[in-house]
Amino acid sequence: MVLYRKYRPQKIADLDIKEVREKLEKTLASNYRPHAYLFAGPKGTGKTSAARIIAKILNCEKLDGKSKEYEPCNNCDSCQAITDGRHFDILEIDAASNRGIEEIRDLREKIKLAPVSGKFKTYIIDEVHMLTTEAFNALLKTLEEPPLHAVFVLATTEPDRMPGTIKSRCVTFPFRKATREEVVHSLNRVIRGEGVKLDTKIINEIAEVADGSFRDATKILEQVLSEKIDSIEKLHMSLGRLVVSPEVFLWKLKEKKVRELLQMIVEMGSQGADFRFFVTSLLNLLHALLLAANGLPQTDVSEKMKGAYTSKEISELIRHFSDVYQELRFISRPELPLETAVVAWCEK
Repeated sequence: MVLYRKYRPQKIADLDIKEVREKLEKTLASNYRPHAYLFAGPKGTGKTSAARIIAKILNCEKLDGKSKEYEPCNNCDSCQAITDGRHFDILEIDAASNRGIEEIRDLREKIKLAPVSGKFKTYIIDEVHMLTTEAFNALLKTLEEPPLHAVFVLATTEPDRMPGTIKSRCVTFPFRKATREEVVHSLNRVIRGEGVKLDTKIINEIAEVADGSFRDATKILEQVLSEKIDSIEKLHMSLGRLVVSPEVFLWKLKEKKVRELLQMIVEMGSQGADFRFFVTSLLNLLHALLLAANGLPQTDVSEKMKGAYTSKEISELIRHFSDVYQELRFISRPELPLETAVVAWCEK
């Protein structure tokens, strides 16, 4: 089992983002639990994990719903089934691939049926902003008059793309990017669980590269452990950072040296670099350049780089490489989105 799933939070107290943890505690300890939750925030911050915890709390055999106790026992048959992903009454829907009105109509028909084995049917809809307008309209009718045995948990990385009518029917829980300290705390929990030792500098560097994502941090940690990486230099090599630095890459892009840039990408690919993390590094640097261009001091950016691009160009590049990052999720040749983006920019 991959580490991120193995060490996925199983109760409210396990959630690493304090504000989310405290708001959920207050909500679930009250007598006025909502029928629809909206978890909004960046990828890898624990939205799906929190949704499954809610499903456990609603269906835990040890909780009667009358006391102030809200943490699931994680031992009863219902909790175990949810942990294993085999509970009949917990339905997870990926709206990115099931975004049409037919899927939501099917949901509306089946939601009328009583739960098979649990107390509540819990519908977890991930990336809900991807639903079509027609599907949102169909979902709205269900959210307005849901059966007493149904609860919705909607998760999204882009709440601004959701209709206001949907958001107004939900209680919203903002999930922000995790701080470096929160990511380090999460990594240390995994490291203790695995019974291994790792240099503090490597742990801190993983937290930096992960850019506020618990999931990405744990994936990098798994890579570090599997490859027996024991130095910052080896970590950078594994992530493609020693092959090409983001600063050099952006400077070559400024000079529109397309041949050299493509050669860099080929070299990264030949050394097994993870392009997602490299593109993340580019976006982090562009973010710092954008702040510097608008008068916010950035000590980690060289004076040479600060004057390389205009504020407008930086904004365009951020959109450019954000698209590249999205494409990397679905493509079989990971170097292609970066190569085509470089060629497109240099041909402007």
